[in-house]
Amino acid sequence: MEIGKRIIYDAETGKILNGALNEMEGDLQNGLRPEVIDFIDLPFGYNENNFRDADLYHIDVSNPKTDPPVKRIVIDSYINRQPTEAERIKDLEDQLLMQENEKVGGIL
Repeated sequence: MEIGKRIIYDAETGKILNGALNEMEGDLQNGLRPEVIDFIDLPFGYNENNFRDADLYHIDVSNPKTDPPVKRIVIDSYINRQPTEAERIKDLEDQLLMQENEKVGGIL
């Protein structure tokens, strides 16, 4: 059985609450314990394809709940990810292939 991620959010503001529902103390932010919460169940693997590099996101509560997650999830910022050595090599290889393609008149 495969179960996707569940996003829990404030139904009024769309603020994501995953990780904010544990016990806390100290100087707390307003809105961490909203009166009405809702959730979106994502299909298994959805996180890998659609917003794996998302750092901060929220739910657009103005869109109907019947809309697919891609229309309801708004990505506010992305993780500043450094490419791996393998990714850099692949990019360079792709650039060389494109240059050769232009030289020989378009074999690709």
